[in-house]
Formats: sequence, structure tokens, C-alpha cells
Amino acid sequence: MKKVNRTDFKIQGKKLVIRESTRGWAITIIPDNIRIDNFYKPTHMHLKPKGIHMPSKYKEMEEVGLILILHIIRNRKIDINELKEEIM
Repeated sequence: MKKVNRTDFKIQGKKLVIRESTRGWAITIIPDNIRIDNFYKPTHMHLKPKGIHMPSKYKEMEEVGLILILHIIRNRKIDINELKEEIM
């Protein structure tokens, strides 16, 4: 049985789901269905559930989480093009 830590919290109408396990971590933004994780490859972003792996310049979960939270607070929504520039 795998040990998984899961944390959910809401910020300005978005729900961030943070999962940590022995394999890695993932942050999912709901309802936008955007996921940033480091499973199987270095840290990367998915814009669709089974989409293309877009590499991230940030490697740590805390860095990525802070970027996402600041992006949502600043824009009050997810601007995909701006988020790509910030993460990649």
C-alpha cells in the first residue's frame, strides 16, 4: 500500500489539490484541469489530463505552488499563456 499525503484548499474559486507520495508530487487546479507533477519525468505541466508534458524551470513543489497561488491571486483566474511563461 502506498503512502499518499493529500491536501486540498480553495483560493478565489479554484481548488488546488496537492498530492505527495514516495514516487513524487502533483498539484492539480480544479476546475481548469491543469496538473503540474514530477511523476516519471522531471517537473512538467499538463494542460489536459493526458496531454503533452511541458517542462518546468522549477523543480520543487513549494516553488510551483507559490507561483500558482500568486498567479491566481493576481489574475483572479487562470491565464494559460501567462502561466506557461511563468512555469516554463
